[in-house]
Amino acid sequence: MSIAPSGQVLALGIGSAGVRIVSALSKETTLVDRFAYLSCDRADLESVEGGQKVLIDCPIDQKLTPSMVRGLSIPHQAEMRSLVEGARVVFIIAGLGRATGSGLAPVVAEIANESGADTVSIAVMPFGFEEKLRFYAGLALRRLRRISRGVVVVDNDMLLKSTSDATLKEIYDLANSEAVTSLGSLLSNQSEDSIPVGLNKVLGTVFQHGYSFLSSASSGSPDKTEEALSRAVIGISKRAETKEANHAVVVLTGDSTLRAGETATAVKRLSSMFGNEEIDVEYSVSYRGGAQLQVSVLASGFKATRYDDYDPLASLRTVIDDSMEYSLPSGLESLPSCE
Repeated sequence: MSIAPSGQVLALGIGSAGVRIVSALSKETTLVDRFAYLSCDRADLESVEGGQKVLIDCPIDQKLTPSMVRGLSIPHQAEMRSLVEGARVVFIIAGLGRATGSGLAPVVAEIANESGADTVSIAVMPFGFEEKLRFYAGLALRRLRRISRGVVVVDNDMLLKSTSDATLKEIYDLANSEAVTSLGSLLSNQSEDSIPVGLNKVLGTVFQHGYSFLSSASSGSPDKTEEALSRAVIGISKRAETKEANHAVVVLTGDSTLRAGETATAVKRLSSMFGNEEIDVEYSVSYRGGAQLQVSVLASGFKATRYDDYDPLASLRTVIDDSMEYSLPSGLESLPSCE
């Protein structure tokens, strides 16, 4: 695949989680040309510097559903199209489960497809204790898989188990930080402090049939490479069948003491940990981290995930109407058409 000239790689954050991640990512990556933000919360957009922004006006006296948010977005269709206009590759980043991310991520992915862009949806799944969010998250994920050329799943639940003493805000901040570090290392150009994998190889991994997973773990032990890599792969194994993986990228982020041998160990060990000696492995190294080594693994080719159980419709063998519903909150049914 040949990547288009400058200005044609876009990262678009949707909802509070997506906006925060993309805003932080804009300070980390040099491979993304443009950044854009879409939210129903004015505070999300006011916290962001630069980039295109679209605010969906929503009533504050009602609890919104994804279909309501889609209904409220109808007058903003032209603005949403302007966000992706001219982009060759669009990375859509959203937290699924709540109304904005679940409601708008599939809509924007569809708009990006219609514009001719290659769409990669990065779906941040809810924590395990957020059971009420599971249905909308599962439904949105299935729709994204159908619409997008590639879907990368980020599951923060494993992080909660490894940092149980942290506050909820610290958990969310840490989850976003690790996602930004991993994505920033994947989407970086050659520099004095990094050896990137390159956008073509990242897309070549993500565009394999099925789902992709992005998992990361850190370690400061004497055997930190083996330990961090093992934990990252275990994180994926709890969410999909590891033997199905056919392509992977392993990213090592550390300080100036990070040795070539540690990279070699990670690349060699990854295939055996996945239980597939034929897996195609690429690698990337960043020296912009700390004393603890962070290992991120992007793996693709998974046919099914544990999130299939989140959406009971996915298990039905009969053909159903899976079109996205649009509705409006009470009192706004007379909203004028965008035509």
